[in-house]
Amino acid sequence: MKREIFASVSLLSCLLSHSRGVDAPPASLLKPFLDDSSQPIPRAEPVNKPIPRAEAVEKPIPRSEPVTTTPKSPNPPGTVKPAEISDPNTIRITPSGTLRSPAQLQVDVANAYYAQQKFEQAAPEYEKFLSLYPNASERPEALFRLGECYRLSGTTNAAKNTYETLLAQFQNGDFIGPAAYQLAQLYFADRQYRDALSLYRKAAVRLKDPLAANSAKFFSGRCMEALGQKLEARVAYEELLTPSENNPFQDASRLSVALLLKDSGRNPEALRQIQILAAKTENPDIKLESTVRSGLWSLEVTPPQTPLADAAFKKAITLPGSAHWKEIAQLGILRIAFDAGKYQQVVDAYNRPGSPTPVNLRAEFLIIVGNSFRQLNKTDEALKIFDQVAKEFPDTAYAKDAQYERLKMLYSSGDAQALTAIDQYLTANPEGEKHDQILLMKAELFFKKQDYATAAPIYSALELSRQLSGTMKAEALFKLGWCQKALGATSQATKAFTAFIDGYPTHKLVSGAMIQRGICWESQKNYGAALADYSDIIQKFPQSKERELALQRKALILGTQSDDAKMAEVFKLLLKDYPKTKARAEADYWIGDVAFRAKNYKEAVEYLEEARKLEPDQYGEKTSIRLLQSHYYLEDKVATAKEIEFNAKVGKYAVPPEILRWLGTELHSGKAYDSAEKYLLMLTKRDEVMPEDFRLLGDSQFEIQKFREATVSFRTYAEKVKGSAQRATALLTLAKAQIALRDFDSAQKSVDEAVALQPEGDINGEAKVRAGDIQLARGNPAEAAKLYETVFLAGIDHPEITPRALSKAIQATKLAQVAGSEEKVKKLTNLLQSRYPEYVQGNKIP
Repeated sequence: MKREIFASVSLLSCLLSHSRGVDAPPASLLKPFLDDSSQPIPRAEPVNKPIPRAEAVEKPIPRSEPVTTTPKSPNPPGTVKPAEISDPNTIRITPSGTLRSPAQLQVDVANAYYAQQKFEQAAPEYEKFLSLYPNASERPEALFRLGECYRLSGTTNAAKNTYETLLAQFQNGDFIGPAAYQLAQLYFADRQYRDALSLYRKAAVRLKDPLAANSAKFFSGRCMEALGQKLEARVAYEELLTPSENNPFQDASRLSVALLLKDSGRNPEALRQIQILAAKTENPDIKLESTVRSGLWSLEVTPPQTPLADAAFKKAITLPGSAHWKEIAQLGILRIAFDAGKYQQVVDAYNRPGSPTPVNLRAEFLIIVGNSFRQLNKTDEALKIFDQVAKEFPDTAYAKDAQYERLKMLYSSGDAQALTAIDQYLTANPEGEKHDQILLMKAELFFKKQDYATAAPIYSALELSRQLSGTMKAEALFKLGWCQKALGATSQATKAFTAFIDGYPTHKLVSGAMIQRGICWESQKNYGAALADYSDIIQKFPQSKERELALQRKALILGTQSDDAKMAEVFKLLLKDYPKTKARAEADYWIGDVAFRAKNYKEAVEYLEEARKLEPDQYGEKTSIRLLQSHYYLEDKVATAKEIEFNAKVGKYAVPPEILRWLGTELHSGKAYDSAEKYLLMLTKRDEVMPEDFRLLGDSQFEIQKFREATVSFRTYAEKVKGSAQRATALLTLAKAQIALRDFDSAQKSVDEAVALQPEGDINGEAKVRAGDIQLARGNPAEAAKLYETVFLAGIDHPEITPRALSKAIQATKLAQVAGSEEKVKKLTNLLQSRYPEYVQGNKIP
């Protein structure tokens, strides 16, 4: 019974998360399928109100061993939360007198983690159980929960394999239905609808919870739709039309039935189903959609039910929900009025203040309005509407419906025939009243096509026109300068822009003329004049769109003049006033570059990182070496390491050896030996490597128990150092690694060579200690004790080596357990405590 309850609750949890938006399948799972024309077939999602939980709640799972970690966050919505979970740091045992088998104890461990939703910890425990106890009765339960662990932790393929294993090995049981359902969901998410369908069908008959069974039936219908089995899909949906508290799929199923009936040409039946849905559903989105569809379909039946359609559209406008369906309803109302000959009603609706205009259906809406103006003989208004359609929806069927009969309309639409019509007009009316205006239209058409060579002489001819207004003449002069600049005639363009600025100082394009003149000055290397124009724009036109570009250009000119401080200041102003400027990466780079050269590394990092983030292709290589050096100078180990890793992927420059050496040394000092080894290895491959680098590398490798690698590094270190003392020390370090490898003969050889180099003194004492370590590792504690003791007996009185040797002698003597050992230990201990009390205290030796 407990298993059955758990399986139901787990599946209910999944369904709840789907209905509440938690851990739900991707949105595409419930989005429309595509028809043969690749057009979406709308499908409503299940009702979005909470699905009631089953009354049964799984009992807490006994734990056989403690769990040492606590959940990082509360149970997410829609997941199973046992009715009782004790403190995770306490050991929970089974009731007194109950004996549990090893298999039960192992599954209890897994269940304990699972009950706390520690799925990543539960999974390996279930795997262990399944491996050790292949015939245990709890195997179906363990397989299902293992699959849940994988699914809930995002390991989808592993979850699939586990569910498939359960279904392949067991034909009956409480977990067959839930496993089939969960596996079907995963296949459905991957659009493997045929596989998902068979599993949903199995789940529908095996699941004991009505809600879960209904969910399986619903998604069976979705799969059949995707597979083109529309009749079978409709039958599946029709089974869910009966209202029930365990059936949240009724509305979505009825909508699907209606759409499938409509697709098959059974319009009256489809209309009846959609009308029932519109009347009964409590889902606001489905109510709005079904109400609009009932209006549309009422017009498609024979005979059309126009009053019902009109009422449905008007009701839809008052309902809450998507603007898309309301726009269709608005258009439906206008279409009904137009078909009824109520043209003035359509025009009044269009002209009414505050009247909403359909956004997505604007073209069709305007065509209806334009045709209404035409039917009312309001030609100007009709042409205006048709021109608007042509501009907004070129190359569409709606644009083709609009008849452009006037020259102005041809010009506004950019039609290829406009130039021919203009030439015909100018030939027929060489001295006409609007001659220069039409000529200006011709220049504008060439300008729009970026045919500046043809447009420029026309604009030049209009400069002295007596027909054009001052505004038109000003714009012609401005565009003359633009054309000349585009053609590379910057000197002439400068004169044209200057004439415009001087002649029309209050025109709205003055700031635009100034920015273009400034660019022309730059091309002529007249940076002083360019700076003057840019500064005027920045100060006098704070709201102009050209001010942003003026700031950028001014900063770059200051940079070419080596005025780095002012360049950075102007770029900072640009970022402050225009945080979304397209020049942001450029500004960040130069500000960071200036800060770097001024040794303001903290600021340099801030701006250089932003530049690289925004435009990695442009600034990745330029910023990387500066960022690496900045982090190095700031002594930021973490950031320096990240930068080296970034460079390792990009591979654009060689990391300076001093940075690798510093980072490896710092990480070694901080006992981050894994990381230290990585960067020291990079360093030892370089020509700039030093002997000490191999010592640090070997020491790091030794600490992470890479003893073989450490011996190579220590041997290289020993070969490279100069002087007998350094070499002897290196050999003793090498011996340490060789001992760890249990290569005692080689270790003894290294020690003997060190002794030969340093026959007396502190290093000789260290050699005696290492020789004792060899004997102790060989299993000769008595011999090791003698060697340790010879350090003191040889008269070596080093504050660290000698007491360490005595301490080791004590431990070796204890291990030897020969006659007189106890007395010897007491003697050595007294000697250690009396001669080296600080060492004893510092190392906490009893």
